[in-house]
Amino acid sequence: MYKVEVLNELKTPLVNKFYKKHSVRGRANKQDKVWVTYYNNEIVAACRLQDKIEFLFLSTMFVALEHRGKGIAKQLLSTLLKSQNREIKTFAYGNVADLYCAIGFNQVLTYTLALQVLFDTYKHRNIVALEYP
Repeated sequence: MYKVEVLNELKTPLVNKFYKKHSVRGRANKQDKVWVTYYNNEIVAACRLQDKIEFLFLSTMFVALEHRGKGIAKQLLSTLLKSQNREIKTFAYGNVADLYCAIGFNQVLTYTLALQVLFDTYKHRNIVALEYP
């Protein structure tokens, strides 16, 4: 059975080990809120929420290949969203943007300076800026 929870900040190295094992670029730090999905006490999915003052930024969403296609990303994101009361922004690769839109994200139409600066860093990766709600 899959279990979603916020990772205790003392366990941040565990999610970074998970990211490294799967060659994921991002790394969590203790200031991030890290959300994980466990299967048999093993991390099989993770993402980070970074406080950017104006908004929360969702990043480094990753599901292990052998667990894809089982609704894990949707479960992880839905659980995370239910616990937040602030605006969340994210950059999704074009091939998974529909997943985010299916759970309530919309394409960003107006970029604040803070979001534009962040977007400029990542735009070469074929991403779409999304926001919730």
